[in-house]
Amino acid sequence: MNRLNSVALLTYGCGLLLRTAELGFAAAAGGIAVFAQRLLLVMAMLAALVGGTTVANAAPDSPKWRATAAPKRHVTPGKMRSDRESVPDGFSKADVDKAETMEARQAADDGCQVYWPAPYEVCGAIRDKYNELGGPNSFLSFPNSNELTNPDGYGKRTEFLNGPIYWSPQGGAHPVVNHFFAAWARNGYEAGTLGYPTSDEFVNPDNVGRRQYFENGTIYWKLNEAYAVGGAIRDKWGEAGWEGGYLGYPISDEFGTPDGLGRATRFEHGMVYWTDAYGAHPVSGGLLDKWTLSGFETGPYGYPVADQQPRGSSFDQEFQFGTMGFPTDPVAGVYPDDGDAEPTVDEERPVTWADFAADANTSPPNPTVQGKMGDIDPCETGMSCIKEDVTLARLADDDPEDPNIEGPDTQGTFIPGWCTTAPWDGQWRVNRKNACGVWQNQAVIVHDSKGAEVGRIPFLVKSGFLSSHKSGEIQQEFRIRFGDFMNKVGTPTLRYQPDYVGHGSSAYSVDGPANGSVIKPNATKSLVIKWKEQSLADNTSKGVFLNIAYSFGNLDPAFTSSNTGTVRNGMFRCDSTMKTSRGNYRQGCVVAGWKPEFELTSVTPEQTWHVQEAIASGLPGAAGRPLHRQADKVKRDINRQKSCPKSGSVRDGRTLTGRSCDEYPFASTTEGAATSNGPGRTIHDNCHVPDLPIITGSTGYSVCMIDERQNSRSGSLLGAFYGKERVIDQDAFTIKASGGTAPPKP
Repeated sequence: MNRLNSVALLTYGCGLLLRTAELGFAAAAGGIAVFAQRLLLVMAMLAALVGGTTVANAAPDSPKWRATAAPKRHVTPGKMRSDRESVPDGFSKADVDKAETMEARQAADDGCQVYWPAPYEVCGAIRDKYNELGGPNSFLSFPNSNELTNPDGYGKRTEFLNGPIYWSPQGGAHPVVNHFFAAWARNGYEAGTLGYPTSDEFVNPDNVGRRQYFENGTIYWKLNEAYAVGGAIRDKWGEAGWEGGYLGYPISDEFGTPDGLGRATRFEHGMVYWTDAYGAHPVSGGLLDKWTLSGFETGPYGYPVADQQPRGSSFDQEFQFGTMGFPTDPVAGVYPDDGDAEPTVDEERPVTWADFAADANTSPPNPTVQGKMGDIDPCETGMSCIKEDVTLARLADDDPEDPNIEGPDTQGTFIPGWCTTAPWDGQWRVNRKNACGVWQNQAVIVHDSKGAEVGRIPFLVKSGFLSSHKSGEIQQEFRIRFGDFMNKVGTPTLRYQPDYVGHGSSAYSVDGPANGSVIKPNATKSLVIKWKEQSLADNTSKGVFLNIAYSFGNLDPAFTSSNTGTVRNGMFRCDSTMKTSRGNYRQGCVVAGWKPEFELTSVTPEQTWHVQEAIASGLPGAAGRPLHRQADKVKRDINRQKSCPKSGSVRDGRTLTGRSCDEYPFASTTEGAATSNGPGRTIHDNCHVPDLPIITGSTGYSVCMIDERQNSRSGSLLGAFYGKERVIDQDAFTIKASGGTAPPKP
């Protein structure tokens, strides 16, 4: 045993002293004494393993043990074996001299034997086993006690430096040492669940681990630790192939469940749970992961009631309150969908401006302000300079067609009306698929070659973005409208440089006037930049950063070029987390920080009513307390199983023909039942949920039995909403519900 394992053994020894009451030895002083002896044995085993010289751990060239030749019956000074040979470590001269006298007085037929230098007798079947193993030359080393009677009054043991040999009439004599001894001690020695040993240690078929049999169980060891397995759990583990099966070795002793009804043992690759009502059943792999997330037997599934069964590429397992499947649930076990449907993106990709604008208009127009449009680099001495000039009058914008336009005339496709009615303050206004802004009171302060200001060019910047849940491309209009030129300006030009941050020039294309084209007064230059779809890995998302740097040159050498202004946008997120109905991932892009709103109407009146009343009772979902999508199928199923069990007395008590179980917050949100951090409730007697109270509060979940067709329809609408608004995992959204009608009285 290495030093690390020795320290572990010491830890066990100290721990055992603290557990006298648990193991039942504190009931009587004699029991405590026995326990103390056993603790000293553990310490002696430790000492033998980490220091001292014994035959068992001596160097390979050390002489083997031998009996004393012509031992003295009485201690004779100068004539004893200890006067001829060195006394082994751990023994005093008095000990070894006593041992020699005991050897001399030993009768040939008394069934006992003394092994110098240890002054103890080893007797009967324990002696026979000790000699069979090699006596002092074995791993046990020298005796450390005479034969002792165990607390039960009929079992026997003798302790050796490296472990004891225990004997019982039913099991015979067998050593129990090292990690096996520690595991047996944890389980109460012979008075515990395992009883007496019935075998020595065996090497397992894998030539790695070892095992030892006891009356009521087996202890298995692999590499670093040993654990006990017994009863029906051991039998079920045996059906699974023992340590060579899919469960592997035990990694815990058997333990009781918190409710007192079950027992369980952990294995390398799973668990076996037992209840009196349902017997023992393994839970492993993805099913165990899912059951763990649900809260084991205290969660919505309860205890396993059957072994797992294959279903195509998935596995199913029956639990008390429903069938669990992994990686997919069985169709028969799923209620009508309440937003659990995977959103799909099957429509044609947008191509034209009008296509993108039509998709962007699927989001309601209530915009929010989200950051500045851009910034301007500092001026250098003598350089023409872009500045905000609040002394300039606001440029007229009375002609939406923008006469004298150079570049594509988008006719307001990119700039919705709600953008131009807001202050022209250089702030982005956004909804889920639009971003737009107007930057007013800008001017180029024109300098001549000597650095003197000679004129001004007033301008405003407009920019608008269109994105789509059906495409990873983003389109942007960049439009500059110029006013009257003031004084001398030479022949000014517009320069621009797009930058799809992190990508090269192939990541975008530009439709518009050439870079460096001449500026004219009271005209507009318009560019459309197509920020192309990037190749995202399946089921991933990333933020995108889109910049357009612009400046003003001059064809007249008497005038200087300007500093640079930059229109920046880092609000869009593109993802490839949603699929088409054929199972192929499709990219899409939206403004990540804008919270979409799911609207429920009289199309599904009973479900709408349930949501209205649940929010009114204090649950989240309204503005200010958004819900968050839960895209993990396992967690969604746990939410649903918590609120709407698939079997059992709760489901039976709610069942009504034509109705199905509706939960709020939706199972497809992180605020769903299993993670709601609050109690279940219902909102009206018409809901027919007799197991839950009608209460209010800011946490928890609500259940109502509603028309099953409406329930299914509402789930489809929620799934479509997730798709059209690219509501991906953990995205926030709010609820707007109106037009609901209560279900009829049962």
